[in-house]
Amino acid sequence: MTAETPDEALHRLGHELSQTLHQIARLLEPIWDAADGVKSTLERRGWSPTASEELAAEYLKLCMKRLFEDLTQ
Repeated sequence: MTAETPDEALHRLGHELSQTLHQIARLLEPIWDAADGVKSTLERRGWSPTASEELAAEYLKLCMKRLFEDLTQ
């Protein structure tokens, strides 16, 4: 078995990182979908698109904060 060259190691690590980021994105889809639902619900209830977007972004931010706080405890 031959030793991995630095270029091969970098390529492998880049591939592993991209796979991990793809998996994280898939796991976060329900949270993003929920934020989209918040925005849609607010707009249906007469909120402006700008206000709906801002509140949905805040909702998403709080969900992500809670998720990552739970992961680090």
